[in-house]
Amino acid sequence: MRPQIFDDPDTMLSAFVQPGDHLHFAATMSRANALVYALARTRRGRHDVTVSTAAVHSSAHALALSGAVKHIITGFLGDTYPLPRPNPLYADLLQGQPFTAEVWPLWTLMRRLSAAGSGVPALVSTSLLRGDLRDGKESALRPIRLEDGRLADLVPSLRPDFTLVHAVIADPDGNLVLGSPEGEGARSAAAATRGVLATAERMVDGLPADCTGLTVVPGHRVRGLCEAERGAHPQSLSCGPATGVRGYDDDYGFLAEVGERCRAGKGRGWYEKWVEAPGDHRGYLRTLRTRTPRPSDDAPVGAAGPTEREQLIVLGARTVADAVRRGGVRTVLAGIGHSHLTAWLANRLLEREGAEVRICAELGFLGMRPSGGDVYLFAPRHAAGPASASSMEEVMGGIVTAGAESCLGVLSAGEIDEHGDINTAVLPSGRWMTGPGGACDIASAAPCVVVAQARPHRYVRTVHHVTSPGDRVRTCVSQYGRFERTGPCGSFALATWLAPPGDPAAEPAGTVAATTGWRTGTSGAPAAEAAVRRDELDALRALDPKGVYR
Repeated sequence: MRPQIFDDPDTMLSAFVQPGDHLHFAATMSRANALVYALARTRRGRHDVTVSTAAVHSSAHALALSGAVKHIITGFLGDTYPLPRPNPLYADLLQGQPFTAEVWPLWTLMRRLSAAGSGVPALVSTSLLRGDLRDGKESALRPIRLEDGRLADLVPSLRPDFTLVHAVIADPDGNLVLGSPEGEGARSAAAATRGVLATAERMVDGLPADCTGLTVVPGHRVRGLCEAERGAHPQSLSCGPATGVRGYDDDYGFLAEVGERCRAGKGRGWYEKWVEAPGDHRGYLRTLRTRTPRPSDDAPVGAAGPTEREQLIVLGARTVADAVRRGGVRTVLAGIGHSHLTAWLANRLLEREGAEVRICAELGFLGMRPSGGDVYLFAPRHAAGPASASSMEEVMGGIVTAGAESCLGVLSAGEIDEHGDINTAVLPSGRWMTGPGGACDIASAAPCVVVAQARPHRYVRTVHHVTSPGDRVRTCVSQYGRFERTGPCGSFALATWLAPPGDPAAEPAGTVAATTGWRTGTSGAPAAEAAVRRDELDALRALDPKGVYR
C-alpha cells in the first residue's frame, strides 16, 4: 500500500501519466510547480492531457508554452503579480489556442472536485444561473427548482485521474502535510480516481506526533512520491514550526519576470531557460542558485497630493467603511486588484475607530492582517496566526455563500455596465482578459462594491461578456465619486462627488459623460466627498509604499 518513491518528478510523471489523462493541480498555498515543469518537459508538444487547476499564472504558463496540454479546466488565465492583468499567451483562447478551455467560477470548480471526493455525483449551484459563463455548459447543467422556489443548477462533480500536490513534508507511507492557509486542501486528493502524485519539500521518517491544525492527505491516496526542495518556487511555502521545515516567501522578481517576458513576446526564451535547459528539478535548483535577484523597479510615491488611483482606493475604502458602520457587515471578501487595497485600507481606517470587520480572501485567508509593503493578496504573511489561516471551503462556502447576509464583496472590473454586470473575461475584440476567478461566485451570493477607474472603455452601456452578474452590485466607486443604485434593481446614479486630482474645475455631469458610456445622471446634486485626508493617504502608502497599485 505504500507509494512508489522516485528520485525526481520527471521520472514519476513518466511512470504514471498516459495520453488522455486528466491531471488536477491542487490549489494550495504551495503550488506544485516542480510538477508543472515536469509535466511540461515530459509531454512537450504532445497536446495529449487535460489539466484542471484553480488558476493558470506565473510558472503554470509553462503548460501553454510546452504544448503538453490539450484542454484546460480553470477559472483564471493571466497574470496576478504585480497586478492582475491579461497575458498574451491566452489572447486567442476562444479560438482554441494554446489549448481548448472550459472556464468555471473558482468556488464552483472547487465544489465539483469536493463533491467527487465525497462520492457525490452532482452539486447544487446558483453561480451560473445568469451570465455568459453558462455558454457551452448547458448539456452539463440541469436546472432545478428548490423547495423555497429559487432556481438552481445541478452541476456534475469532477473526477481527475490524478491530483498533483506539493506538500511540506511526507513520510514513507505517503502521508502528506500541506501548508496553510490550505486553499482547496485535501479535498481534490480524494476526487482522483487513480490517486495522488506528490512532491514534498522534505521526506521524514514519520509525521509529527501532534498534527493538530495541520492539513494531512492520508497516505492510502498517494501513488507516487518524490522529494523536491523548493518544489513550490516561485510561489511560497507556508508551514508551521511543527513540520520542522523552514518556509519561504514568494519570489516576486521571478513572478514579475515571467509575465514581462510573455508580454514582450519572449515567453519561449523564459521557458527554454527555466524549464527545458535545466533538464530536471535538480537542474532547476542549480540554475536558481546562480540567478542574481533583480532589483525592484518600483519607485516610492512622494508626499504630494493623491494620484487618481489613490483617490479611487480612498473613496472605495470609505464606501466599505460606511457599509460596516451602518451595521450588518461582519466580513469583507477582497478580490484581487485595486479592490483588495480598498478592503485593506478600509480595515486600517476602521481599526482606528475601534470597529471590527474581518477581511478575507478566497484561498482561505480569514481575518487578514496585511503586512505593509507586500501588496500581493495571497502572500502567506497576511494570515496573522492560526485563526487567520483557514480554507477555501470556509471562506467561499461558509462566509460568502452561507453567510452572504453579513458579507460584503469588494471586486474589480475590466468592464462594468449600467446593470452592474461585470466582464473580466472577453474583450470586445474577442481576445481573452483573465476570467472570473472567484468573483462570479461572490457576486452571485453576496452584496458587492465594485472599485474601478472610470474610463469610456470600462464603464460601458452593456458589457461584451457577463462574467459576473450585477444583480447584487450596490455601489460602483470611481476616482471621482460613488455611483449608487436608485433602487434594488435600479440604474446607477452619481451620488457623491470629489473632483479628480489635477482637475479641480471639473463638474459632475461633464466628467461622467467624458469618462463613461453610461446614460446616467446624478442623484440630485451629488453629495460632496471630503478631500482625501493626510491620514488616509499615509495609511494607503504604508500598505503600498512602492506605488504598485497607486
